Amino acid sequence: MQLYNDSVAEHIVKKNITTKEKVCRVLIIVLAVIAGLFVLVLPLMFGITYLFLLSGALVFGIAFFCYYYVTGIEKEYEYSIVNDEFSIDVIRAKSRRTQLYSGSIRQFEMVAKKNDPRHPLSEFDRGDAIHGNCASGSNPDEEWYISTKMGKQKVILFIEPDEKMLQMFYRMNPRNTMYRPTGKSRSKDIPKGEDKEE
Repeated sequence: MQLYNDSVAEHIVKKNITTKEKVCRVLIIVLAVIAGLFVLVLPLMFGITYLFLLSGALVFGIAFFCYYYVTGIEKEYEYSIVNDEFSIDVIRAKSRRTQLYSGSIRQFEMVAKKNDPRHPLSEFDRGDAIHGNCASGSNPDEEWYISTKMGKQKVILFIEPDEKMLQMFYRMNPRNTMYRPTGKSRSKDIPKGEDKEE
């Protein structure tokens, strides 16, 4: 899903479900079924039939938790630009939306490829930064990082932008965006230390 004009852009990236998350999802379902059966059978084992109502409520709670967790594993990251404001929302199960980040592109300290040797992430990640992994996880060569701040807190965002979104980053913050409109990373064409705003 993409929408563009002079000052608006939107791009959605679907997060790849890892093997660990798939295993966790199966385990949660199995444990939820076992727990539900145990809660239902327990009153019969002790002959306390009037506790069936409570058991039913507990089973409903277990089922709701299982549904909420399992569907929450499926995520999409929505990147949006309105004027110079860049925001990231996470959408779980295609319905539950939470904003992860919002800030001005003009305040970005660096936008570069994650594996850029001329502008390594270590230059900006000094250990006190909060990391936000907002990429699919399936295309590491297409991942970029953004070094910025939320208030006084250092933030490193990992994203998977499309060409048009990179063009808007460059247009609004050319000095700190390691990208050229040709589609190549800016750092490949300009030696480090010679970056100049055009």
